[in-house]
Amino acid sequence: MLIRRQDIGVLLFYYLGYSKIRNCLFRLQSKPITRFVAFHDIDPDSVRYFESNLNFLKRYTNVISFDDYMAGRLNVERLNVVITFDDGFKSWITHALPILQKLSLPATFFISAGFVGLSADDETAFLQSNLRIEQSSLQHNTGGLTCDDVKMISDHGFTVGGHTLSHCNLSELHDSSRLKYEIVEDKFTLERLTGTRVDYFAYPLGVYHNPVVNIVNVLCDAGYKGAVTTIPGFNNRYTNPFLLHRELTGASMHAAVFKARVCGNYDAVQRLKQIMRLHQCLQAI
Repeated sequence: MLIRRQDIGVLLFYYLGYSKIRNCLFRLQSKPITRFVAFHDIDPDSVRYFESNLNFLKRYTNVISFDDYMAGRLNVERLNVVITFDDGFKSWITHALPILQKLSLPATFFISAGFVGLSADDETAFLQSNLRIEQSSLQHNTGGLTCDDVKMISDHGFTVGGHTLSHCNLSELHDSSRLKYEIVEDKFTLERLTGTRVDYFAYPLGVYHNPVVNIVNVLCDAGYKGAVTTIPGFNNRYTNPFLLHRELTGASMHAAVFKARVCGNYDAVQRLKQIMRLHQCLQAI
């Protein structure tokens, strides 16, 4: 478990105390803030790191459900965190659920229904074509969920969310009928499998803008109440519920990096880069 080069700046901001000072100011102003974190597959070698990072969330943050966030049931003293998972991997059943249940943590699982219940060959094709998993990484992949797995996730009290039928790039679907089908059919299938309402959505690849079709309008018409992007950042009462910020966190992420990113230091690095680019542009004028 190595620290990546791009995480050095994140750790620097963390150890300089940037997030502690900023989050303290939020508390003094009685402004609750919420962080959404996103996991995907959990290979067996990553389980111990994954569990360690969830233990950190359990001890030092206020882990809430997506419903809690939408209802405003937030803690002012602690950072609120919503745990999410994307795509529909078998490791959710073998690794994620047991650890979440042991720690009594809620979570939301965004599932592409077209990835559920596939044969071995179709599953491999979906991983490569739809989830863009490279051939060299297939051996580390845990595969997809069965229909019974999806029902199990819901039956154990976790939230199931939509993720389009085929994990498509919504910005590339200029046919409104096709785009609506991807969203609505996925939602319908998941509701049929779970027997419960599916209220929340995650944009595949984090893409939420389409030049031709208003995706948010399609989500609203389908009955969704909120949606998450992959744009890092905190969420507060002013955040658009259909453009919620979310931090991408790998199951094997180094503990220090995970803490630093959850606390908001990656955001600071990105803002610093934006300021530096703006400064360079102004100098070039």
